[in-house]
Amino acid sequence: MELNGLNTCTSRETCYNKYAKYSRHLNRSLPHSMTTTIRQTTRPLYQQLEQEILRQIRHDELKPGDKLPSESELSRRFNVSRITARRAINNLIQQGYVYSLQGKGTFVAQTRIRELSGFRSFSEDIRARGMTPSSRLLQIRRIQPKASLRAELNLPAGIAVYRLERIRLVNDEPVAYEDAYLPASLCPGLEQFDFEKRSLFDVLRSEFNLNPTWADAELEAAAADETLAARLAIRPGEPVLIALRHTYTETMTVIEFVRSVYSGKNFTFYTGRQYIG
Repeated sequence: MELNGLNTCTSRETCYNKYAKYSRHLNRSLPHSMTTTIRQTTRPLYQQLEQEILRQIRHDELKPGDKLPSESELSRRFNVSRITARRAINNLIQQGYVYSLQGKGTFVAQTRIRELSGFRSFSEDIRARGMTPSSRLLQIRRIQPKASLRAELNLPAGIAVYRLERIRLVNDEPVAYEDAYLPASLCPGLEQFDFEKRSLFDVLRSEFNLNPTWADAELEAAAADETLAARLAIRPGEPVLIALRHTYTETMTVIEFVRSVYSGKNFTFYTGRQYIG
């Protein structure tokens, strides 16, 4: 539809009807998910537009692979300048929510699990982000730990531990591999619980009166070998994030040592604000 007709209105009513018809045409020409008008607040317009696009990504109104409207379409739809639209898109690109292909446009990136602490329960972290955690159990059994593992758990010789090995899933997609060790003396009978349905921390709290309260973790980057790649449904050599975590009770008793390996394309870790003065 051309805009020329708007310049030939013979009356206020005629002009209004032509403008309304043009507006309906413009809205139909844009993806349905991009038809919400940003609200006027004290925040800069580029931040409002950025947050509106981000809201649609988080609510699956815009899905991975979907193409965003162009800068000119965004500026027209939300009544902002192209500079404002460009700044909003560039911010989303820098944060990894969207990506740009030269000559083709800007697209929604694969969902990442952002600001995962690496310290809390995996299930609690994922639920806090509005997603559904689950697990695939590989094994749970009692073993006699080697000296190095006893040192991690602060155990004397002769104390058995449970080894709990799982694939962790988010919305039914594998995103992490966990290999956890817990002193058997603190949680006897741990193998009877269904860890494909229950959170480990929930079991420790409700069944053994053990309250995971403190944690420390070391993070490192690595490349997935063939076994790990198969477990996480990624290609060998793709980047992964490894977290080595100790979990403690409120009295600083070590109740868990776990090696967690996260798919690098799905996770961003957040360590929080640290005092460095």
